Amino acid sequence: MSILNADITHILINDLLSSNGGSPSALLTLASTSRFFRESCLPYLFSEVRWPHKSKAEESGLRFFPEGLWPYIRHFRLEWFDEWTEPTRLKWGTLDKDGNYVPHDLVKFNLAIAKMPKLSKVTLICPFVIPRSLFQSLGLSRSLSAIIFIDTPLQIGITSISPVTLKQISLTPVGQTLRIGDGPTEPRFSDITYFIRDWRRKYRSQASWRQVQEIQASIVFVKTHAAHITHLELSGSLCSFGALARIDWPFLKTFALTGNAPVTEPYEPPAHVQLFNVLARMDALRDLRLLFAQSKAQEFHVLGRDDPPDPAHTAKLATLTDFAISNACKLGGVLNHMSSLQRLAILAIVDLPRWPIALGQAEVDHVLADVAASTCELNHLRIIIEDKLTPNVCWSITSNCPRLQTLEIERCGYHDGKSVSSWQEFLEALSPLSALRDLRICMQFPEYDDVDEFESWRIVRRDCAKALATGLKLLGKVGFEYRKRAGTHRYQDAWLDFEINRSKGGAIELCQLPAMWYPFPEVWESSRLPF
Repeated sequence: MSILNADITHILINDLLSSNGGSPSALLTLASTSRFFRESCLPYLFSEVRWPHKSKAEESGLRFFPEGLWPYIRHFRLEWFDEWTEPTRLKWGTLDKDGNYVPHDLVKFNLAIAKMPKLSKVTLICPFVIPRSLFQSLGLSRSLSAIIFIDTPLQIGITSISPVTLKQISLTPVGQTLRIGDGPTEPRFSDITYFIRDWRRKYRSQASWRQVQEIQASIVFVKTHAAHITHLELSGSLCSFGALARIDWPFLKTFALTGNAPVTEPYEPPAHVQLFNVLARMDALRDLRLLFAQSKAQEFHVLGRDDPPDPAHTAKLATLTDFAISNACKLGGVLNHMSSLQRLAILAIVDLPRWPIALGQAEVDHVLADVAASTCELNHLRIIIEDKLTPNVCWSITSNCPRLQTLEIERCGYHDGKSVSSWQEFLEALSPLSALRDLRICMQFPEYDDVDEFESWRIVRRDCAKALATGLKLLGKVGFEYRKRAGTHRYQDAWLDFEINRSKGGAIELCQLPAMWYPFPEVWESSRLPF
């Protein structure tokens, strides 16, 4: 009976997890029903934790998690509040002689690390230079395999994270704020106080020498762990192609470059040559993401301007199975060399507060023609477009990529309006995709107020979802883009997704899914929107 109970409990808890679409409070409610369920839920409730909390403090300092919970923690998010560092609102820390914030209670996490046997991932979002002692403690962890730096000043002290074996590293510099399409962004980026915090303004004023220091620290750090890394996310502001090309990456499978493209000095080879010098040292690489922000002053040519391109470069492209690229890169003549490609994402990215310009219809046609010319068996396509979606675009996709199982077409700056094409026309255009299982599409619908109490905008999309599910027999999920109110005077693109359940008798039932997004630089798997 105890084995049966354990199995049933596991299924019940798994269904209630927020990662599987459950409400964040559902698992907490279950845990409060009895001691048995509480003990069963604790490993799930505290597998990912954030610290510190504004409400968990006393006169003596910030309160930390009870020691009894430490064995359950797998992902620890150290997110220090910006406002605590303001000179006029100083809290839980002091300013040193140079005016830099020094936290008081960081030692509590430092001492707890050795007693967290399952700690596998740490995310650091800190408005101060993290002390070397914390890095040393992380380096002694026997379970840590992934570390993420976001909006945190980097110094050479990060090289003290040793001898731990890290397999996943992500480095994002202070102030890197990117907009992907016109979809959800971190709420803090919408607040002007984020950009005018005292510590961040001071950081920007020292940008020239700090960047040199941070590039050096980042390169030494990733080089220390290069022999074991399988997943690397690196901002172009924190590296140079020349330095990366001098490192061997024997097990690296996923390589993502974000933000600005690395600076190339006049005496160095062209940027595309240096990029492929880096990729040549990555024998196991299968997933490449060039997610640079669009800039008028900088356009990245993946294969350069050589005609024909270097055979060694095109041979490397032919080994990639997953490729994500932004509109800051010139796509012409790239995809037709990628004969092993299975997943492709073409995104529109720009630095906040600007809006990106995505691919026009003519550019989309060229991209799809290159995909067809490669003879690859593409099964996953995600693309952001600038123009209104028409059945002709869908026909172009189905004729050039007939094996698609996942298709997502997003319009950058979606808006409702009178569509000149019917649902049936879109269905006919998508029908050749006989293996299609997941579909997200930016079809236009009549314009309704999103606060209409009858929710006409939602009802019409549900009706369309049922029509598409009826025509596309294997379809398991379908989503429609809409314009969501994100503030008093702000709207953004969002998705209304449905799961399709089919009964043996052929009846179709739709279940609305929670709001999802792609936490940058993830491009393939969406997760529940955390805000």
